[in-house]
Amino acid sequence: MSLLIEDTLTDNTCTIVGPYDRIPAALEAASTLSFDLAILDINVAGEKSYTVAEMLASRGIPFFFLSGYGPDTLPPDRPDWRVCNKPFRPDELIAMVVTQAIERN
Repeated sequence: MSLLIEDTLTDNTCTIVGPYDRIPAALEAASTLSFDLAILDINVAGEKSYTVAEMLASRGIPFFFLSGYGPDTLPPDRPDWRVCNKPFRPDELIAMVVTQAIERN
């Protein structure tokens, strides 16, 4: 799955930073690196990635979740968080990337 995600993004001129397979590493990247957009999985090695999402939101970095979990698993106080469901089609992933990038600007 991760190769499909990377291929889809790089085929559409995106540069990949990561992936991060543990929450502490993802949180460190989210708090220190500069990038235009983040794609998160809800479940990372058995932990929810909501702390990473909160860090991204606090820095004004757009993100969305690419996950097999639906939007019903997101915190109810975060109606603005978006999910692109797995399995996905490449055009759906790119559409979500474009939407998030446009909303940032």
